[in-house]
Amino acid sequence: MAKLVVSADGAVVLQRFVDRERVTIGRERHNDVVIDDPAVSREHAAIAAVGNDHILEDLGSVNGTLVNGVPVPRRILQHGDVVVFGAYQLRYLNPKVAADVDLERTMFIPGLAEREASDPASPPPIEGELPLPARATPRTNFPRGTAWMMAGPRAGDVVELDAVVSLFGKPSEQSAVITRRPRGYYVTHVSGRRYPRVNGRTIGKEPLLLKHGDIVDAGSEKLEFSLDEADRQKTARRRRP
Repeated sequence: MAKLVVSADGAVVLQRFVDRERVTIGRERHNDVVIDDPAVSREHAAIAAVGNDHILEDLGSVNGTLVNGVPVPRRILQHGDVVVFGAYQLRYLNPKVAADVDLERTMFIPGLAEREASDPASPPPIEGELPLPARATPRTNFPRGTAWMMAGPRAGDVVELDAVVSLFGKPSEQSAVITRRPRGYYVTHVSGRRYPRVNGRTIGKEPLLLKHGDIVDAGSEKLEFSLDEADRQKTARRRRP
């Protein structure tokens, strides 16, 4: 199970397991991880579980969220990542992810992996942790998809699904992610009591492979998923008996 270790001035002040679907971090007492620092917002960030991974999401904080010295709005956490909250450091420990690291976990946001690879502020390895592979330029061919926003604050927009993870809905209320994998795009529940719906049907806890033309309801947002013509033909050939 993943673990969070909070420290200040080199001394550990809090340890807790990530044993919930969503863990909130902030200055107010109702948060799961309370950090009493004026530089930290009342509800600063959240960590949501998606399968064996955990996604860190900045909740519109005043000072932003830094991971390994790099400001990020959203990131799939890796074993050993250090998140800075004011004078405090939160280290994410998940040996299972480190042992099973793959291409997707190194492609958080376009260009981010390359910056981190050369970032001298990256944390030193933890004793006993497995070494992470070098972030080389991926050769895998990923599908190309878009989301036409039908309802919600982005209604009318066309969102290019060119990142490994794209978030829809509000993390503080109800949200889902669409994950880009070599075999296609999958929608997965992240937070909220209700699960996302695809073509009017609830998807449940497991990731669901999307098809061209699927309608996805994710909290406050509704979208139509579109797959590139060439990728549609590839998918059709795979499904042909």
